[in-house]
Amino acid sequence: MLRLLLLKALCFSLLAQQQGRVYLISLDGLGFEAFSEDPAAQELRTMHKLAAEGIYAPMQSAFPSLTAPAHASLFTGVYGDRNGITANQIPLEFDRRVNGFRGEYLRADTFWVKAAASGIRSVAHNPTQGFPCNAHNSGSGVTLINGYQTEELSPQRLLRGEEVEWLPESPARFAPPPASRRPVLYFQYTSGRLQFTGAVFAKGFQYDTIRLSARSGARYVDAPLKSAEMDPPLASHPARPLARYFSQALPIAGIAAVHFRLFELAESGKQFLLYQTEAKPISVCHNGETQNEGFKKRLLQTAGAFIGNGAGRFYEEGRLGPRSTDGIAERRWLETLELHARQTMRHARALLAEFNPRLLIDYLSTADDLLHVWWGSYKQGDRFQEPWRRWGYQIIDWRIHELRQLLGPADHVLIVSDHGMTSARREFRLNTLLRQWGYANRVWAQDSFLRLKDRRDDALLAELRSRLSHLRDGETSVFASWFLPAEARARFGIGGEFGGDLYFDLAPGYYLSSAPKEPVFESYSIPRGVHGPLPTRPDLLALFLAHGPQLQSRPVSMRSVDVAPLILKLLGL
Repeated sequence: MLRLLLLKALCFSLLAQQQGRVYLISLDGLGFEAFSEDPAAQELRTMHKLAAEGIYAPMQSAFPSLTAPAHASLFTGVYGDRNGITANQIPLEFDRRVNGFRGEYLRADTFWVKAAASGIRSVAHNPTQGFPCNAHNSGSGVTLINGYQTEELSPQRLLRGEEVEWLPESPARFAPPPASRRPVLYFQYTSGRLQFTGAVFAKGFQYDTIRLSARSGARYVDAPLKSAEMDPPLASHPARPLARYFSQALPIAGIAAVHFRLFELAESGKQFLLYQTEAKPISVCHNGETQNEGFKKRLLQTAGAFIGNGAGRFYEEGRLGPRSTDGIAERRWLETLELHARQTMRHARALLAEFNPRLLIDYLSTADDLLHVWWGSYKQGDRFQEPWRRWGYQIIDWRIHELRQLLGPADHVLIVSDHGMTSARREFRLNTLLRQWGYANRVWAQDSFLRLKDRRDDALLAELRSRLSHLRDGETSVFASWFLPAEARARFGIGGEFGGDLYFDLAPGYYLSSAPKEPVFESYSIPRGVHGPLPTRPDLLALFLAHGPQLQSRPVSMRSVDVAPLILKLLGL
């Protein structure tokens, strides 16, 4: 018996060595249609090469096609009716919704927990449902790192000189700037729970640098003035460092860090445009334990801050400059996306060096950031943004290329997305309509489903479906199709304890907002890229791409719940 067990263990060890490593990269928001049909996506050169040599296919996501439930289905191999993540905001009760990105609401094990239980060392880098640590997302053999769901110390800021408090003299303990031919100007500002101090100074006659510190401490970083027009696209200068004009990382109490970028600085020194990244602690859970302070401090010191997203909100608000004119606003936003790609790659390298996993789960939000803003315009025929989308795709390609370089011929790489993008021109506020109709305390609408207060009230459900089916916005019938969990649960994994009671798909061009404000319908000034509706729509199909020695035949199509069992199979489990 002992010899048989030893033989089985030896066979498993040899099989594992032969199969090599498996890297899963999640590209949030990059759908099959964008990858296959967007002319700008030709810049995804590494991915297209992997697709040509390996396999790729459209993939049906979760319903609703949102980030939290879609990733949960990728990570657990089951849909929301079984894994518990039914929406970005999960309706635990009729009047209580919780954050679907947090780990405590998982009801099924992630595939990396199953792999680690069989002796396969695993690292999950910023997955959804990756914080806080629990038995479904962590355990022996798992390193789980996450910065998205930790407590925010400071939001990202875009500051002008008139928004700060100017000081008459240098604060105590502030590191003095070098000798300057202009008077040094000092200021401070509060952002969230943090206070920052700055010094504007010149190296000659012209103000050209801002030095920044947290809590007037001696540790500081310099943000020099550099024009956004100076950096060429990555494709024309592939050796150019990403986000090279951002400051070094400024540590915050040993648990977080921030970076700064100075976009404008006037002759007076008191007019400037300064971008500060968000400050969020990094959670590291190793072998089921959250105490790993040594690695976290080394990570911040050597790799820099956690960066979750770019400055898309400031770009859409016009605060980075006028959109679609001279391109300066676009370049500034793309710089912040470069910073995100650079920082996540630095962190990924540090994790691989520290823990040497056989299984890596990695996450990148760049495509989601880009396509929410520019996909809607592209689908409506606007080609002005194409050069900037190309630059955004180049950033994604750089990130994939850097990670791909770490893999050998016996290894596998899988690149997947959680959903695609569709174009929306009109916002539909269904809860406002339900309130006007007198249903406010009996039904709530969100994320392509209705949730009843009395979940057994079939008569109310039929009444709502009948009335809404006849709803028109001008000449357009707003509701395109309906799905009852009892009839479509096997296909979409809808319903369940934390799901909806009646699901629907809106007509193309409409986005459902749960905000109960007036009016019921409102047009967007610029079409937006959105997701959430029926995942089988062509533009909402997710992307599946895989490359490696065991992957030969191309599937006609995939489902997100097929990814987890495939990865376990590639690992020999």
